[in-house]
Amino acid sequence: MEERFKSTKNQKLQNAYGMWASKIDNKQIIAICLYDPEHEMAAFFGISALGKQVCIVSNDIMKNLDKRFTALTEKKAPSSCLMPTGKPNSFITFTSGSTNNPKAILRSQKSWIYSFKKNGVLKNDTVAVLGNLSHSLALYAATEAMHIEADLIFTGLRPKGQPTVIYATPTLLKLIYKNDSIYPIVRKIFIGGGVFNEADRMFCNHRFPNAEIKVFYGTAETSFITVSDDKTPPNSVGRAYEGVEIEIKNEAVFIKSPMIAENYLDNQILMDVNIYFPTGELGRVDNNGFLFLKGRLDRAVNISDKIIYLDVLEDDLLSLPGIEYAAVIALPNSKRGQKVFAAVYGNNASHNQISEILSLKEWPLLLSGKTDYVKITAILKDFFYEK
Repeated sequence: MEERFKSTKNQKLQNAYGMWASKIDNKQIIAICLYDPEHEMAAFFGISALGKQVCIVSNDIMKNLDKRFTALTEKKAPSSCLMPTGKPNSFITFTSGSTNNPKAILRSQKSWIYSFKKNGVLKNDTVAVLGNLSHSLALYAATEAMHIEADLIFTGLRPKGQPTVIYATPTLLKLIYKNDSIYPIVRKIFIGGGVFNEADRMFCNHRFPNAEIKVFYGTAETSFITVSDDKTPPNSVGRAYEGVEIEIKNEAVFIKSPMIAENYLDNQILMDVNIYFPTGELGRVDNNGFLFLKGRLDRAVNISDKIIYLDVLEDDLLSLPGIEYAAVIALPNSKRGQKVFAAVYGNNASHNQISEILSLKEWPLLLSGKTDYVKITAILKDFFYEK
């Protein structure tokens, strides 16, 4: 029998959404946009049980969906009617869209269930999910909790309840738990989707003194690639997650994983659990198996015949006192081909490889808690283009 998502929580709501979806053409992908996380998760499980393709989207993503998608935008009342079930089908998640329009990714339920069994989340846990469910990390965390039958808290933008496990990006964790409260019953924090620096670790150690901090490196396509803890050396993203193989080819990072997605919805490329997949990152693995990243391949730029890694420059800026956020981009320049510019938040900054640095009073973030590079690029173009 194929592995599939299943949960008895909110079963009557799952029934209602399953019954509604049973009337939708099987060729349609159902896009859930209810802005009520409990209803969204009930709909996600109920529709998945039918064997229909389903996703949870934000309003911004919804605007760009084509005729293959049927929108679910109205809440349903709970129902005692038993819904039909079908063969497990792929579901859809989206890339963060921090640098361009989000890409739709086809995933098998099995690819997520694999890691549900290895993260150590228990049925008696209470899991806090930070962020919008259109973001794959938040959806993953909520799906894992429901599948395991753990209690589930959707925090919004303020702390709620008494969680024992938290899933979050570094930005959302600091934003939501920014007060002086201490949370001693939190036993695990899973962090992904952004740079986790020493200041972030100090924040976690203070707010969550008894928590085991697990920082994951991965992508929406690959799920978890590595995991780091307090024994991981500085600047490393940790060792390979259980079952993942890492290979370095000409500095490019390739991985083979049982958690890899099936494909993109539109762009057909080879994704297979038995074949190495390019992550788009540059890096190295040391003799102890720790992965060190240099930056994304598409963020390596040629400036006056010298290769500059924009991600490395961002790390440099984030290491400066008072800098909470930083974004570095390259813009076309008629004399040098390209020039490097940056935006920062929290303090003023300078760097000998960056032409101009703009200090912002507000920092543009996506619902996922990641930096909105599209907005940052537009701001920097307005200030510095062709200077």
